[in-house]
Amino acid sequence: MVGWTLFAFAHFYRLTAVPLACGIVLLAILQPPDITIRAIRAVRDRRATQFLDLSLILSLAAIALQLVPLSSNLRSRVAPSAVAYDRAMRFDPASGTARALSIEPARTLLALAVVASIVLLFWTVRTRFQRGSVRATIRAVAWIGFFLSPLAIVHHATALPVVDLFWAVTPRGLRPYGPFVNRNDFAGWLIMAIPLTLGYAVARIEARHRPDEPFDPEVAFDSKAIWLGAAVCLMSAGLMFSLSRSGLLAAFTGFLFFAWLSRQRLTATRARWALLGLGVMIAVAATYANMGALTTRFQMSLSEGLAGRLSIWRQTWPVVRDFWPFGAGVGTYQDVMIPYQTMSRFYYISHADSEPLQILAEGGLLLGIPVAMTLVAGVRLVAKRLREDRTAIYWMRAGASAGMLALAAQNMVEMTLRVPANAVLFAILAAIAVHDGSA
Repeated sequence: MVGWTLFAFAHFYRLTAVPLACGIVLLAILQPPDITIRAIRAVRDRRATQFLDLSLILSLAAIALQLVPLSSNLRSRVAPSAVAYDRAMRFDPASGTARALSIEPARTLLALAVVASIVLLFWTVRTRFQRGSVRATIRAVAWIGFFLSPLAIVHHATALPVVDLFWAVTPRGLRPYGPFVNRNDFAGWLIMAIPLTLGYAVARIEARHRPDEPFDPEVAFDSKAIWLGAAVCLMSAGLMFSLSRSGLLAAFTGFLFFAWLSRQRLTATRARWALLGLGVMIAVAATYANMGALTTRFQMSLSEGLAGRLSIWRQTWPVVRDFWPFGAGVGTYQDVMIPYQTMSRFYYISHADSEPLQILAEGGLLLGIPVAMTLVAGVRLVAKRLREDRTAIYWMRAGASAGMLALAAQNMVEMTLRVPANAVLFAILAAIAVHDGSA
């Protein structure tokens, strides 16, 4: 699933999403997920895992409710803004026929299929991880990152005719980063994969070192540890090369969180070795960055980056205000923004540059409340797993948690979670962080 979303038609949403959904369904048939229809009992016993599952089910139900056809009278009462949109934007508003709450049901149906697939993937791999395969999965992600990062660097810097047949240049003629259209999406994948791989590397080093023995680097660092270090360095190089401001700041947030989680698990000697390794990684990665261009981009953050986002947020807020009960429909942001956009009409605002804001615009309170419940339940469950874990899996949970936090921080000002490749990796990280097992 990770490989498909990255390397097969990654620029084309439908060509990536439809086979991905079919593959996830097949995976769920081969490995039936333990999702608790017992989730219905979550209201009664408030158990953390069941509450998380129930919140996810409610989120899917909220999107599905936007597709239910309503009579014209009922729709005009509960969703007057949707009716006003039809009158303003459609040649034939068909005011007497039943319509869904979503202004574009086809887009919402596709979004529901994608979100349901990602949730099903989370449930399936969480069940699998309770029986093992956590290490094997992380090794696979590390291998993918090991090859993806240098490929993306070369592909962005140099035209590769064979590769360009699959990953063409963007409509504006900008060079993509391998399978990713822009730098921020590429950085979003890396800021999840880097701490995950780093956590696995620390777990392997800890497993090869006994607590009652002095730390011996020759024993702790074997060939696999060196390969994992190389993978982290290459992915960090790709992150620096991307010049993504949001990605770099989010990665810094993730590393701080990982260090905070490590404070009671590392001895002073191992902490010094960890800092040395981190310094080497940053030094190697920095050689791939155009420091002058990176400095310029950060200097322009307030004048262009933040100013542009604030303008988009101001234009999005009227949509949130008008569609606050049920939303305009998940997946319909670009459509609903056409009559609300006040800036230049030479281009359309295609996304809100803030995942929480776009959720409110597309889903209103109908979707916003269950999504908030999911976040609360997820944070509580991750904290519980980290607090109780005394095995080497702790470091993999810590890496997965740091990666999820980094992506969440980036998506306060970006929309990288909606890229299928990033959503798939996020679901895998979530399953690693919350699975109930030590295998």
